[in-house]
Amino acid sequence: MEYTFMDIEDLPLDFAKEILKRRGIVKLNPPQSEAIKKGLLEGKRLVVASPTASGKTLIAELGAVSHLKDGGGKVIYVTPLRALTSEKYSTFKEWEPLGIKVGMTSGEYDSEDNYLKNYDVIVTTYEKLDSLWRHRPAWLEEADYFILDELHYLNDPSRGPVVETVAVRAKRKGMLALSATISNFHEISRWLKAEYIATSWRPVKLVEGVIYPAGKYYSVTFKDGTTKKVKGEDPIEAYTMDSISRGGQVLVFRNSRRNAESTAKSLSLKFKESSELREIASEIEEVEDAGSMEKENLSSLVKRGVAYHHAGLSRGLREIIERGFRERKIKVIVATPTLAAGVNLPARTVIIGDIFRYNRKVTGFREEIPVMEYKQMSGRAGRPGFDSEGEAIIVVRDKRNFERIFEKYMSSDVEPIESKLGAENAFYSFLLGTLSSEGEMTRNALRTYVEETLLSDEIIESKFDNGVDWLKDHNFVIEEDVVKLTEFGKRVADIYVNPFTAVTIKDALKGKPTSCELAYLHILAYTPDSPIVGTSNIDETLLYDVDCKMFLEEPTDELELSLYLSALKIAFIIQDWIEEVDEDAILAKYGIGSGDLRNMVESMDWLTYSGYKLAQVMKEEGHEEILRRLNMRVKDGVKEELVELVQIPGIGRKRARQLWNEGIKSLGDVVMEPDKVKRILGEKIGERTIHEAARILSKGNPS
Repeated sequence: MEYTFMDIEDLPLDFAKEILKRRGIVKLNPPQSEAIKKGLLEGKRLVVASPTASGKTLIAELGAVSHLKDGGGKVIYVTPLRALTSEKYSTFKEWEPLGIKVGMTSGEYDSEDNYLKNYDVIVTTYEKLDSLWRHRPAWLEEADYFILDELHYLNDPSRGPVVETVAVRAKRKGMLALSATISNFHEISRWLKAEYIATSWRPVKLVEGVIYPAGKYYSVTFKDGTTKKVKGEDPIEAYTMDSISRGGQVLVFRNSRRNAESTAKSLSLKFKESSELREIASEIEEVEDAGSMEKENLSSLVKRGVAYHHAGLSRGLREIIERGFRERKIKVIVATPTLAAGVNLPARTVIIGDIFRYNRKVTGFREEIPVMEYKQMSGRAGRPGFDSEGEAIIVVRDKRNFERIFEKYMSSDVEPIESKLGAENAFYSFLLGTLSSEGEMTRNALRTYVEETLLSDEIIESKFDNGVDWLKDHNFVIEEDVVKLTEFGKRVADIYVNPFTAVTIKDALKGKPTSCELAYLHILAYTPDSPIVGTSNIDETLLYDVDCKMFLEEPTDELELSLYLSALKIAFIIQDWIEEVDEDAILAKYGIGSGDLRNMVESMDWLTYSGYKLAQVMKEEGHEEILRRLNMRVKDGVKEELVELVQIPGIGRKRARQLWNEGIKSLGDVVMEPDKVKRILGEKIGERTIHEAARILSKGNPS
């Protein structure tokens, strides 16, 4: 296939050329050239599908700046993950010399973010944009060009519904959608009223193959029919060492954290330590947001050029590992598949160590990963500027499965994109969000809006009236001539919780006597918006050490019981956290990672806030006060006496406790006793702490 490259001197955007040249770009690649040819710079609605690292972000940048320079309104760039939001924000900041102001927002759902009225390009997540529409800030009316990144997330069961919700609104304005391959592109482009551009071009050639046991060796059959033999104790080690011997770096994907860690440990034994790597290991040992055991384990591996990477690690640890790999110092990362979607981290060789995963909802059930997920992982193969080709190798441990696996992942199209709004919790949330964003409407008008989704007519027919009636039955909406939100329904929409979460909280608290903190944490952790954790790796007797009345009775159904125990585990973890139990002790006691703890804290910070606001609208003052006080403590993990001190930026639970124990118990004390504060915290941190405390006090009374 012949590809066209456009010289940037032929680009009809003179103001953009200097910035592109500064990046070393002298030609636009085939996907970029095709997008311009199809009307990108004139605001044409496009869906662009091309492989990872093929330059889709630059297409978005050129679409955005041309829109703004032509006098258009605000541009909203939407991503499915916060890590991608930060990455794209940094990229767009490079256009600020042209007078384009770039802002970013994510998290904090119960907010209008009015400061964003001052920005031209706003980078955010799908969830945050959906939340903003529900609040209807005036500045958002100015947004008339939406860039929907990673559109294939429509197929993700958890994130797909909100991606579709945003797309339904965005397709009414100017729009550019970016994606990996879409097999049913005619349907999707027709739905979005856009023209479809598809290309298989990538900057580094991709070589794909399947490795399987063959006697004393492991044999690799590549997509083009060629073969290769490698030798080693197992297929992952064999191909990893082969790639590194040829100057490559390797990303290995395993289907569980345990497998990722054990594989990394095994591979590390093949390498020697170096002074360069000891420096990275020292950085790991100094990370503040991670547990001691995690740092010790990772440090010992990194000294040999190997690391593991998964959501159980803290952000600080993940960032050091990623930087070390980009700088080509770390040679091998063994990761869970979340890395494939969330971080731009190419490698010469990608090894998919497991083509199946366990379904957490069906105990013990194994399922093969979708072709799309394989494409996400294999898309990381090949480092532009370093490699002439990248390799993606699937491991098959039983030769009997070779032909079927080869046919499925080497030859099949990715799965068609289908709506994930059909699940009840997603559909009811969509109805609620639509009424919050659009205002009251007749039942027929609401149905017309639903018909703009990807849902089939049959599903809409079966779900629509039931959905509206369910919202009425649970006091989210009332219907006279029009359907409109109740005060309770509007509050649920604003705080951005699932309607089933709101019902769980309402049913548990309404008219009930108050209870202990653990009971509130448990009910919140039992809602659909809470993470789910495994309980098999700790002594379950820990989970029954309850000395107060819980809001929920223990269920007899096996699935419900597992959710109940998961919620209890989270409740105990957060209770220990707000009682200032040492973080290392929490991680060891409950068998979790620092990243898990941060995720739980973030979720429970939001859920305690949501519970407090729902109790407020329900006029349950006793529950409201307990939840308000809990919310003040969860984010920083402190007893109530430290709430005021941890408002100071840079003062966490440990430093706040140091100050308190020395008699510095308020912001006023910090300002009035500067010498004492500097003695406790050190000159530099103390000076900054005093300045920040004074700034907070100058704005009014501390909360």
